[in-house]
Amino acid sequence: MTSKKDILLVVAIDFGTTYSGFAIQFRHEFDPKDPTKIRAPQPWNGGKQNLMSYKTPTCLLLTEKQEIDSFGFEAEERYADLCMNKEHHKYYYYRQFKMKLQEGQGLKKGSLIEDATQKTMPALKVFALSIQCLKDCLMKMMDKEGTGVNSEDIMWVLTVPAIWDDAAKGFMKEAAKMADIEDNQLVIALEPEVASLYCQYLPVEKFSEGGKAGFANAKPGTTYMVVDLGGGTADITVHERQPGNKIKEVYKATGGPWGGTAVDHAFTQLIISIAGGPVWGRFQQEQTYDHLELLKEFECVKRTLGTKTGDWYTIKLPATLNEICEEVHGQKFAALAKESLMADQLNFISDKMRMKVGLVEKLFRKVTDSIIQHIKKILLSTDAGRKISLILMVGGFSESPFVQQQMKSTFTDKSKVKVIIPQQAGIAVLNGAVLFGRMPEVITTRVVRYTYGVKVTPEFKPGVHPEEKKIPGNPPRCMHVFSPFMKEGASVEVGHQVIEVYNTVVPNQKEMSLQVFTASGGIPDFVTDKNCQMLGTLCVTIPDPSPNERDLIVVFRFGSTTLATFAMEKESEKVCSTVFNLQE
Repeated sequence: MTSKKDILLVVAIDFGTTYSGFAIQFRHEFDPKDPTKIRAPQPWNGGKQNLMSYKTPTCLLLTEKQEIDSFGFEAEERYADLCMNKEHHKYYYYRQFKMKLQEGQGLKKGSLIEDATQKTMPALKVFALSIQCLKDCLMKMMDKEGTGVNSEDIMWVLTVPAIWDDAAKGFMKEAAKMADIEDNQLVIALEPEVASLYCQYLPVEKFSEGGKAGFANAKPGTTYMVVDLGGGTADITVHERQPGNKIKEVYKATGGPWGGTAVDHAFTQLIISIAGGPVWGRFQQEQTYDHLELLKEFECVKRTLGTKTGDWYTIKLPATLNEICEEVHGQKFAALAKESLMADQLNFISDKMRMKVGLVEKLFRKVTDSIIQHIKKILLSTDAGRKISLILMVGGFSESPFVQQQMKSTFTDKSKVKVIIPQQAGIAVLNGAVLFGRMPEVITTRVVRYTYGVKVTPEFKPGVHPEEKKIPGNPPRCMHVFSPFMKEGASVEVGHQVIEVYNTVVPNQKEMSLQVFTASGGIPDFVTDKNCQMLGTLCVTIPDPSPNERDLIVVFRFGSTTLATFAMEKESEKVCSTVFNLQE
């Protein structure tokens, strides 16, 4: 495609754990001096109240044939109606499934994923259909406006957490491809990075601190932390402001599963501690509608914590939860609660459960304490952290008044590190992703999160290599050796190249397969070490195979949001076809 600034339309998709949406910018709307003229269209009607929203819930409803029924608010409402009519078991309903890419070893290309009623289908298809829904909504809007935009006129920018590994990013690229977004029209953007970019251009009045905000007036050389709190993750990076609104990453992205959904999990664990796992399991599976309604009730509580004037929050308890409690325990939920450790924190009137504000704060603190402790560790134990003077909070969970209070009281009041929050922090990532689509060059330097290497079989060295790794032959070789080519924590400019030479091992070899591994916390000796995991296989086609040993030059490009590769045969300088296949 042409220069990024010449692209007719940039479309950013913020694919979130809890909410998703898109924002757009046409070529004629882009002004390098003030590029913030971005449209976040509001096509999402929020439930029965018809509230307009920049984003819609990341909820996907599929038919029995695994075809799209609806997405977002519409899927929520439709599925609720199906549950009321006891027809939902025929459908596939997915919500808050993005976190599966963060949990454990993450999703693989062939992974299956469970829906709300534990039916499974390929995870890649679920992600692809969700992206397809957002894409279809955009294209319908373009047609309605009569813009004449074709799919080849669009550069798509898909946001992902910076703490995701290459495998998770690759999974999202595969999902986008399944949604008919071509590789040459797709940019992967790191969420805290693009939020940071967007905030570079915001005037002081666009921050919660008003004219006293420190970020908009920060000078080049200022080191600041970006704390991106979304539905699923806390994504934390450290940047240095550069001349010309450019950004240099100075400490690798870190974080964890400390987003808004972690508070939901703490709430469900509270219910389970009172009623027991079997009751909650039955309630979740047999009374799907009431389960979703209970979570909505708690969502209202979450949004107002920090602004509450009274001592209690009131939540309506579904009658079906009481019925299941009586079947299993012979007592209603209220009676079980009075016998629990939470007895003095809960009160019951008719079908209402009243929770003390302090109890709700305790549920939040399970999450905010993890975030705060992690930030403190960076501030106190790293060279970059000791230079930080500002903390920039973005993401939907950053809009919580209670979260803001906790952050400001801990850092601004005690550590003298100023905490600032832009207005509409929840769409800073979305808007920033549009800017990144136009100006990817503003990110000058990134920090490598892992050590990268390939599996090799060098000649066996007695006394150096363990005997159990010995491969008999002439000469004998050593299996599973990790050969590093990039070290964790290295600071690299965008486009940084690492050049390695590998040779063929058999006559007339047509293809060389290099298994690429990543490691953290030190350089492993072998790919079988605990801190090492396989990323994928780089397949290099060898031009004009011959009986002679051939040297292949493989170039690994770092500094972008994803790893890129290039190869050529050394003697002839012929370019080799390369395909990087992620681990299945």
